[in-house]
Amino acid sequence: MTDKAGRPFLKWAGGKTQLLPELLMRAPMEIATFYEPMCGGAALTFALLDRESPPERVVLNDSNTILMDSFVVVRNQLDELLEKLAVVESAYLSRDETDRSNFYYEQRATEYETVIDRVVRFLFLNKTCFNGLYRVNRKGEFNVPHGRYKNPKIVNEGILKTASHLLNRTEIFNGDYVECFANLSKNDFVYFDPPFEPLSATSSFTSYNPGGFGRTEQIRLRSVCDWLGDHAVKFLLSNSAHDYIRGLFDGALRDYAISEVEARRSINSDKMGRSKIKEILVSNY
Repeated sequence: MTDKAGRPFLKWAGGKTQLLPELLMRAPMEIATFYEPMCGGAALTFALLDRESPPERVVLNDSNTILMDSFVVVRNQLDELLEKLAVVESAYLSRDETDRSNFYYEQRATEYETVIDRVVRFLFLNKTCFNGLYRVNRKGEFNVPHGRYKNPKIVNEGILKTASHLLNRTEIFNGDYVECFANLSKNDFVYFDPPFEPLSATSSFTSYNPGGFGRTEQIRLRSVCDWLGDHAVKFLLSNSAHDYIRGLFDGALRDYAISEVEARRSINSDKMGRSKIKEILVSNY
């Protein structure tokens, strides 16, 4: 059994599923190579691959190693992954609330030797941690607390099978986002979804890797956008509607289009705080 529509198989804080109508409206109809160099849950990749005229080639990249390992395993080892996930799901759901929490923290603290076992652990934690958040400490250790969901769907076979099928048409990389670009042409399209510039001192969730993603990286990313434009390659970028980010692109001496869209904030311990916020979309076309 498969899902008819491609969609992310991960819960991902800051994921772009809710913004897909806006993103797809802005995406070119004909794409030679589509690059998603900071892919996260890769919502736009799955949506484009599911279009009537998908990109001829797709390149996925992210600096998060276990994230990209999960894409490779879903693509190449789906049957084994489903079997192992089912075992973990059964072990977790058969427990009471206290034992579930203990099981979660045991798994969080366990280091596995094989890639597939590390991916099983990662997917389990993703479905059972607080809000699907990915955050690490300075040692690179995942440190998100237990989410305490009543009946989390750890094994969603339909979504995983569709994702595996679509990922067979992708090239998957793990490294610095600039390194995934090769043989660029004017018919290529790049979508950037970097860790957002925080709108307040308490809203920063950029501890995605031990080094974080600060303003120096935001400036570097703007320079890469300039470089893509100089090579006649179209890009679309999303970020928080922060004056600093607006200023980076307004002051770039390029003719960038900047539009504002609404998105729902999903990371907040108080449900009342999950209100709509402003994001900006930047493009060079």
